[in-house]
Amino acid sequence: MPGSSDEIYPVAIIGGGPVGLCSSILLSLRGIPHVLFERRPSTSIHPKACGINQRTTEIFRKLGIEEDVYAVAGPPEVTSRTAWYTSLGPEGKEIASRYAWGAGPYAEEFSKHSPSKYATLPQIRLEPILKQRAQELNSEALKYRAEVTDVREQEGDDYAVLKVRFNGQEPEQDVRARFVICADGGRSFTDKLGVRWLGESDIHNMVTAHFRSPLSKYHPDPRNFITWFTRPDLGGGVRTGFLYQIGPWPAQPETEEWVLVCMPGAMNPERIDSEAMANRVRETLQLPDLPIDMLSLSPWNVNAIYAERYRPTKRVFLAGDAAHRIPPWGALGMNTGVQDVTNLIWKLALALQDEAKYDALLDIYDTERKPIGERVGRTSLYNLRSHSLVMDAALGMSADNSPEQNWAALKPYFDPTHPGTQTLDSEFKAPGAEVGWFYPSADFDGEGARSRHDGQLTEAGELATEFYYPSTIPGHNVPHAWLQNHGVAQGRRVAVFDLIPLRQMLLLARQRDVGWEQLEGDLVHVEVVGEGGDWVDADGEWARQCGVSERGAVVVRPDGIVAWRGRTTYRKLSEFSLSES
Repeated sequence: MPGSSDEIYPVAIIGGGPVGLCSSILLSLRGIPHVLFERRPSTSIHPKACGINQRTTEIFRKLGIEEDVYAVAGPPEVTSRTAWYTSLGPEGKEIASRYAWGAGPYAEEFSKHSPSKYATLPQIRLEPILKQRAQELNSEALKYRAEVTDVREQEGDDYAVLKVRFNGQEPEQDVRARFVICADGGRSFTDKLGVRWLGESDIHNMVTAHFRSPLSKYHPDPRNFITWFTRPDLGGGVRTGFLYQIGPWPAQPETEEWVLVCMPGAMNPERIDSEAMANRVRETLQLPDLPIDMLSLSPWNVNAIYAERYRPTKRVFLAGDAAHRIPPWGALGMNTGVQDVTNLIWKLALALQDEAKYDALLDIYDTERKPIGERVGRTSLYNLRSHSLVMDAALGMSADNSPEQNWAALKPYFDPTHPGTQTLDSEFKAPGAEVGWFYPSADFDGEGARSRHDGQLTEAGELATEFYYPSTIPGHNVPHAWLQNHGVAQGRRVAVFDLIPLRQMLLLARQRDVGWEQLEGDLVHVEVVGEGGDWVDADGEWARQCGVSERGAVVVRPDGIVAWRGRTTYRKLSEFSLSES
């Protein structure tokens, strides 16, 4: 149990999934005492999220676990492509396939976006890495079998009170905290706090089957990480399902684990249990004798919803699935949650030092992150619907057609000379959505309006998802560039991202002796990239992307977001307010 009833934690975290664990690590790295409550006995037993995009692996880089993740993530030879098949059985045929997630012909393009790589690792293998790191930094913070049943505040108090049931036993204990991060997956507190959900809910019923099977020997192309099954006799992909391998890697036939996600009603099973789902897997794959050891079943609903408020009370903040429930098509859900708390925690750190001064900064968490949660939900829902409205239509199939008509429509795709399809780029090749998102509200001088945010917005004002356009317009993620120690032959290369402090803003000047150094202090750390500085722009990328003259500078927040750019003659940085960022 936590300490005495008189103790007030600076921060309490509800939920021990990836978002809660990342919150704990980020707080520990800043030296902020906290407590995390998780109702389960340990980490997740269901595969859940799998794709980790470059903005999130950048965060893992900051957390000190990036290499640990890469060490157990899926190797490129089995996570580089996706494909559409009729089945994997003797009569099965490949309809189309393509590279995805920054692999193959996209590798060079994606390498310019970030010092970090896209990774494929299921949540059941990611969470133990996060848990171990959180415990290394603060072994007393994590409380498992600890269920928070209520959170309340009283006007005038400088803390919230959490009711916690430890090990399922009464009585509940009161725990006080100045701030609360609710990352419980939206199971209870979003509704309990009176926060309305917006968007579309209960769109489809789905079930995830996690099983062990020597399935790779039946797959004609092991490079295809996700295999989408589009059965003409069932009316197309929306009625069939998709399959992917989740390791552990390196894979062995006796240890291979797989996931099939499908709509259980498509074949009207009388019951959803291990035997029924094993039969469903065999039927979908058309492998009637496939050995299957069913490990877990997880029914769920497709939702594309987001909370009306991310700061529902003065001391409580919603993050992850407690703030948005995002369809998995596009692998943006967990990534968005981890990025939520990266935005929030540097602001909490300042508020813990001077709450009166930085309370308005905490409101900006809602202003910045809520539009992201809404847009990501819409994008992911579009990706889901594209499998029937776009992909099946492109293939000439329809649930209204007869099986014979659907098979006839597919016939051209079985011709090896057919060019295939590159549809669904918003799901499989979408760096604009993964790394190009930005905060329009942080563009306090309106620079982005003159250039559609350097191209990251389409003419219609929507986020351009197929490509990433680096920018230092305030509100954008700082562009990636490699730097090298000045004056050191074969000097150490670091990324601009690596220079960002956890507790200060980073001021990146292009010249020394312009006056920037006098701003060095508790809130600002100064680095010079260029003439007279400690860092050389190794490939010229920073000069090309920084957006300021040689006498200018760029200021980056602790979460990697550009806060300001300009020259001393344009606007004095001393006039710049953190609340504007």
